[in-house]
Amino acid sequence: MIHLHHSSASCTAVCHKSSYLSVAIRCALFGMVSLPIMMSAHANDDSTKTQTDAWQVNATKQVADNTADSVGLAASNQPNAFDGVDFATINQQAQTLSSSESSSVAQNTDTATTWQSDENAATTKSDKDTSQDARSRSLAKLAENYHTKPNEQARCQGVWLQPTTQATQRFDGDGNPLAADGIFAQADYGYYDAARYAELSGNVIVEQNGQRVSADKVELDTITGRAVASGQVLFSDAGATPSKTGLIGVAENLEYSTDGKTGTAKDVAFASTAINAHGYAGQMDKLSDNKYRLQEVMFSTCPPTERKWYLDADSIDIDNNTGRAIAKNTTLRIKDVPVLYLPYFNFPIDSRRASGFLLPNIGFGATNSFEISTPYYFNLAPNYDATLTPTIFSNRNPMLTGEFRYLTENFGAGTLNASYLPSDKRYNYQDRSRVRFDHTWQPKNFNKINTYAQYQYVSDAKYLSDFNTLGIDTIALNLPRRIGASFAGEYVSADLRAEDFQRLDGVNIDGTPILDKDRPYARLPQLSVAYQLPKTSLGLPDGIKIDGIHNSAYFKKTIKDNSEAEKSGVRMFNQISASYPILRSWGYVTPKLSLSHLYASYDEDSLADQKLTKEEGSYSIFAPTLSIDSGLFFEKQGSPFGWYDDSLGGYQLLTPRLHYTYTPFKDQQKLPNFETSIAKLSYEQLLNNSWFLGYDRIQDLHAITPAVNYRYIDSTGVTRFEGGIAEQLLLSDTRVGIDKSENFSGRASGMAWQASLQPKNNLWIEAAGSFDTRYRPSSVIAQVRYQPSDSKLFNIGVIERKEHKATNQYALSAYTASAIFPVNNRWRLMGQVQYDYQQGYLMDSLFGVNYEDCCYGLSVYARRYRDAINPSLSPNTAIMAEIRLSGITSVGRLNRLLSEKILGYDQVQNAWQQAY
Repeated sequence: MIHLHHSSASCTAVCHKSSYLSVAIRCALFGMVSLPIMMSAHANDDSTKTQTDAWQVNATKQVADNTADSVGLAASNQPNAFDGVDFATINQQAQTLSSSESSSVAQNTDTATTWQSDENAATTKSDKDTSQDARSRSLAKLAENYHTKPNEQARCQGVWLQPTTQATQRFDGDGNPLAADGIFAQADYGYYDAARYAELSGNVIVEQNGQRVSADKVELDTITGRAVASGQVLFSDAGATPSKTGLIGVAENLEYSTDGKTGTAKDVAFASTAINAHGYAGQMDKLSDNKYRLQEVMFSTCPPTERKWYLDADSIDIDNNTGRAIAKNTTLRIKDVPVLYLPYFNFPIDSRRASGFLLPNIGFGATNSFEISTPYYFNLAPNYDATLTPTIFSNRNPMLTGEFRYLTENFGAGTLNASYLPSDKRYNYQDRSRVRFDHTWQPKNFNKINTYAQYQYVSDAKYLSDFNTLGIDTIALNLPRRIGASFAGEYVSADLRAEDFQRLDGVNIDGTPILDKDRPYARLPQLSVAYQLPKTSLGLPDGIKIDGIHNSAYFKKTIKDNSEAEKSGVRMFNQISASYPILRSWGYVTPKLSLSHLYASYDEDSLADQKLTKEEGSYSIFAPTLSIDSGLFFEKQGSPFGWYDDSLGGYQLLTPRLHYTYTPFKDQQKLPNFETSIAKLSYEQLLNNSWFLGYDRIQDLHAITPAVNYRYIDSTGVTRFEGGIAEQLLLSDTRVGIDKSENFSGRASGMAWQASLQPKNNLWIEAAGSFDTRYRPSSVIAQVRYQPSDSKLFNIGVIERKEHKATNQYALSAYTASAIFPVNNRWRLMGQVQYDYQQGYLMDSLFGVNYEDCCYGLSVYARRYRDAINPSLSPNTAIMAEIRLSGITSVGRLNRLLSEKILGYDQVQNAWQQAY
């Protein structure tokens, strides 16, 4: 057995200037797989020893006769030796011969004849084998590196593993471990004619830095730089990080020029350990340093034992400079049945973007139509791209949708979406269209400023619901069109915007038409500011905080249906507050004093419509507010009633609170209301100084709010239980209402509560609710989430609420449930349902089945849901199927819907994708 240990030098330099056998093999084999390796040159080239014209070594005899003299060739300054043959002299001869190439060729006719004879024999053998036989041999030898898993339920039956390298266990001639860049080579036989021909044959193995090549024979012509490896050549590259890089290849033969620029491999089977994929090419040509061509190509991410799908292509051109590959005459086959043909397919081979088709979407839409969408991505430039998506419907004309994205150097980024469907036969043959534009910009020199713009348009009110497959997109009757800028500083935050809406026709939940008076106002413009004064600027004592808010706008709404007199105009609100928080170990007290000013004035159109003078249509109101928020801290070590002292430990914290507020009454009956509403009753809301959301009213409120909060935190810092309850007690009647002066004579607001419980690490219970002034349940929302494993999830909940017109709360009595249940590591079921038990119908339901393995993923979903804008209409039914080819396509847009509908879905989905 011949063993060579060699340090490295430049492949081109050494192969042209040196005839060292190990370097020649390195250039011939490692160069083919495009793995450049720097090598160090040898010393002592001027050694003088007996010259030989030819030599041959029988490794079997060598092992028998010279076991103790096994030779290592290492990165050292000692003379090079190979079974007693002087490599330095041979090298000197080769250099002399290479300087007179024509003479060398004449003097070595026998060698040339032998080379040609071997080549003809190889060609003759190749002609006898069919391409199918060669493919089967290469794939069969490659499959030896596929290792199955013991678990039959594993999603992937096995993984591709790199062949075990031997170089890491080898030593040089002095018994030292092989250098990091050293080459290890072994073979049964070695031959060199001291002129131009070198050969290793019989179980040839060459290794360096995790790269490995094995073959039956390796031949090298040192004059022409032509190298041939033959006999089921196996090459592999584990890379610096085997989990991220890794290549295994098998070829019938490999021919390569030692300058590293060109090469050809026949009948190549290859596998990637990074993406667990494999393939085959009848021929692989290296055209230049960064360009390759593969012919008669097959590719699949399936196991070699169960190839459910694969891609066939006549040829694939790969360009590492552009990061793109072009496949011609590509066919997707399921088993051996062709299902998709692409005459031209341009796709990326790295993380850089490239033009090409994306995964098609197929399904049944909300209007009982069968839909097929085939997006095509245009990589136009590094800073902008586009996607064009034609969609074919079974019951409509085709639709064309385009998306354009851009990123500018100095003026931000944006997206433009547009869709057009001509002469829709399901909509009185009218043209249907949609446009949406979004832009954001943050100046480089002013990173605290953000600007934004948005424009939306649809041709009709039913557009969003008609083309909202599976109900994924949010449907609204008032589409915003806005432009603005925001500022976020240490003491000041502000937002300035101009905003209008496209107002679409629709109905209320009771089926009555939405009138103009119920539409939102345009803000032309609106300024919102929140600020806090630095303490040092006023020389205030430590602890005193002064802050304030400002909100002003011109509100405009045109009334065309005469539903009420027009009420457009200017509103300005200012409030400044001073507080002094006092925090101690036993509790806290925070007194606060505020002064609010509200100014409102109708515009000329509204004054004329209401027959008011300018003085009669202008209002100015000042009102002070005094509030005191206080609480006590009662802390106790241990768990509640000592239940979890031995297992969880921790401590309990009880915080009784008392909040007092007083704002005197100011008559606001004639003031317009542009955007203010009453907040829904909740625990947090009852501890505020007002029930109003907005700045069109200053509420008169004289009340005290007792509350209590309890928390149990275990020894690991997890809050196992937290709950609170509060009720606001009115010390005087409230008289300021939203649209007119209203006298609320009750003595209490009603009670609100909230609670959360985590008794186990995989179980969560959350609930909140309220009681009316007679302590009857007004609303209850409760949900239980149970996650017994990373990929399994169950949710169940209930919603029960009474109608409350003042807060725009509609009555709802519903059960909710959702589940993600893996049947095994490949199949899972999932669903979500919301059932209105008062009305006796399903509000929303979604059911699906999902399959994943090494080859592909399949998801089939069905959803039945009611229009959020018109819930009284008949429900919509939609079905969507999605196929993902592992390693080729990614998850689809259905994940967004499930993420919104199922609490905890994202965490479970991530675990499912990684469960290989």
